[in-house]
Amino acid sequence: MPDIETQQTAVYRPYVADGQLVYIGMTNNTEVRFKWHSQFSWWHRVARKDVEWHADRGTARLAEAKAIQEEGPILNSMHAAAGPHDTPLRDARPRLAKIIDQVRTLHEPRWLTNFGRRSVAIVHPQFCEEAVRNERIVNALREVDPLLYDRLAADSD
Repeated sequence: MPDIETQQTAVYRPYVADGQLVYIGMTNNTEVRFKWHSQFSWWHRVARKDVEWHADRGTARLAEAKAIQEEGPILNSMHAAAGPHDTPLRDARPRLAKIIDQVRTLHEPRWLTNFGRRSVAIVHPQFCEEAVRNERIVNALREVDPLLYDRLAADSD
């Protein structure tokens, strides 16, 4: 049996129905790897799999790392260049206390993502208070001077 490092190795990309790239991986046996992935809850959403073969594992490893960095699949964490304010929902529970501490100390929002899409924002309470106060000011301006409100709204577009 040939050494795994010298075997042809595939870099594969599963996509969901809307064309979003879910994952990038590598294997020398796609049938076994896809069967292994089928145990995960996200696999049933896969509508298409692209496979590209490389001469050896080293070449495939480099192609995989580059593809993950450039294409941003939603489930890869290794090699991924995730935004500093984004945390996948699946990783949020064990890190929630740390995320809340970051929001509290840095006064910056943190996003929880679901399949790469931002779905929940964690913000500092002061942000909410300021938003409510600003909304009240805007609504009061609308009632007191509707022409000024319209002009300011037009200038902000």
